[in-house]
Amino acid sequence: MHRRLPHALLLAGTVLAGCHKARDASPLASAPEYTPAHAAAQADAGGRVTLPPGFPTDIYLPARHRVATAVDMAGMQMVNLMTPTATATVYAEADQGMQARGWKRELAMQSDDGSTLSFRKDGRQVFYQLVRDPSGGTQLAVRVASSD
Repeated sequence: MHRRLPHALLLAGTVLAGCHKARDASPLASAPEYTPAHAAAQADAGGRVTLPPGFPTDIYLPARHRVATAVDMAGMQMVNLMTPTATATVYAEADQGMQARGWKRELAMQSDDGSTLSFRKDGRQVFYQLVRDPSGGTQLAVRVASSD
């Protein structure tokens, strides 16, 4: 059942993205602790999937992660990540990190089954969905799209 979870998160993010008019979003300057080179190195460490080209560098991704799936579709980008970091830690880091980068939090929800965060900035929206991985880490879906 847990092996299907990344695909379910991908489907959920894709459905949510359908509610927005897709257009290309320009990434803003990266925060000092997260650079495009850092993102590429982390994605390549898994040896399988990399972040989509032009994936914004001003959004939070866990320092240690593996990209499980990546989608780049008409201005909407979505990645499913695996990280050994505990869900509560990823949630707190994402919330603090995004606000520190100037994103406005629009939604924060936590439950036993998973957690959700949503942020908006400069005509873009980032949606995080976090679920505990059976190994003790976190499965994280991140969707970035334009917002109208």
